[in-house]
Amino acid sequence: MAKDADSGEDIVIWTPFTYSETHKYFTMSKKSFCEYVVVGGKRQAKFKRQTQMKIRDSTIEDYRAEGFRGPIRKESFRSKNEYDKWYQPHFSTYYEYAKSLCEQHGFLLRKYQLCMAEKDYIGISKEDFRSLKEDLIFLKHCLKTVLQDYEGYFEERFVTGLSIRKYAQAHGLNRGSVDYLQKKFFTALAHELKERDEAQGKKRIRTT
Repeated sequence: MAKDADSGEDIVIWTPFTYSETHKYFTMSKKSFCEYVVVGGKRQAKFKRQTQMKIRDSTIEDYRAEGFRGPIRKESFRSKNEYDKWYQPHFSTYYEYAKSLCEQHGFLLRKYQLCMAEKDYIGISKEDFRSLKEDLIFLKHCLKTVLQDYEGYFEERFVTGLSIRKYAQAHGLNRGSVDYLQKKFFTALAHELKERDEAQGKKRIRTT
């Protein structure tokens, strides 16, 4: 990632993976790099990170020699049984629950799609996968019904990935107005999540 010195726009510098010793570098806007395309009638990311690909040390050294840093490995937080704790009841309010469900939507959706594609529970327990699926379906249902007024906002902010600033610019609003809209949306979604729990006799948030 780099910033355009004139416009301040986020730019992605990338190179196609090749076994050749010569690397060709390209640039494109972050928005274009992260957008979705339709392939075979299905919507999917234009580029996909191959997390299981093994990168040789010599390749990393080549990149560093050309002025690029090597890959940074993020620590994976695992529970004792080697499952990631996606759905532990660690939120103290439904507002926090709703906020996280939206802000982590892309990550949660990719986790769900990976498990479905591999037909296996990848880094997640069967019970947590069921909760993940329930939440994604419930959110989609709300946006098509009781929260339909916020569907466009959700799509632009949490699917396309527009920042609050860029959303405000695109709609001729100030940042304060978008902040207020977001709080209204999170509050409305929190209300629906709470009503769902009460109807099902469950408690998906932390109780003290």
